[in-house]
Amino acid sequence: MQKAQLVQNIILLQSYYKFLYLWKYLEHEAKTHDFSKDVQDTKIATWDKSYFIIKWKTVQPLLENIHKNPDKKNLFWYLIEISAFRWLFSTFKELLDNEPVFEKFLKQKLWKQYVAFEQIIKFLRNVLSHSTTSHVYLKTDDFQKQKEYLKKHVDTLLDFKFVYADFFPERKGSKDYGMRLYVDFKKLKDGQSLFDVISLHQLYMFSELCYNISEVFRLKYKLK
Repeated sequence: MQKAQLVQNIILLQSYYKFLYLWKYLEHEAKTHDFSKDVQDTKIATWDKSYFIIKWKTVQPLLENIHKNPDKKNLFWYLIEISAFRWLFSTFKELLDNEPVFEKFLKQKLWKQYVAFEQIIKFLRNVLSHSTTSHVYLKTDDFQKQKEYLKKHVDTLLDFKFVYADFFPERKGSKDYGMRLYVDFKKLKDGQSLFDVISLHQLYMFSELCYNISEVFRLKYKLK
C-alpha cells in the first residue's frame, strides 16, 4: 500500500469514530432540547445554483419523537451506531490485512494480546457487514470458519484484556483505564444478538481503542 493510501485509510478510520462521536452528541442534544418547535424548511446547496429542500413536515415529527421518548431506540440507533461500528472495524481490518507497517506496529504494541484483538476485529467486521437489522443477529456463516480456525490454532475463548498504561505509555490519564472483552465461540448461536455477546458499552470502548491506536500510529510515523 502506498503511503498516500495509508494516510487516507487512517483518516477514514478516524473519521468514522468522529462521525459516531458527533452524531451521538447531536442525538443527546435532541433528547434534552425540543428542537421540533424551531423547524422550518431549509435549503441545502447541492451545486452552484441548485438546492435540495429539507422539509419541516418530515423533520419535525422525528425530532419530536426523539425528545418525547429519550429512552427509546430511534432511527439514529441503526444509522449512526451500527454504521459507524461497521465501517470503523472494517477499515481497521483492511489496514491490518493490507498494510504491513501498521500490522507490525500493532503486534509490537499489543504483543500477547494481539491475536485476541485481531480475531475480535475480524468477528465484528464479519457480523456487522452482513447484518440488516438493528439487533444485529448472528448468522452461522459469519463465525463458523473462524470458530474452526480458533479451535485448531488458538482457542475458541478470546480473552482481550487491555489497560492503556500497560501498552501505551504515551497516553496520560488514569493508570486503571481500559477494558476487558470475552468472546466464546463455543457459545455463539445462529440468531443470537451481537449485543448478547459484546455489549454496547464494550463496542464503544473497543471503537475508542481503535481510534487511539490509529492516533498513536499516526503520531509515531508523523502522518498528517
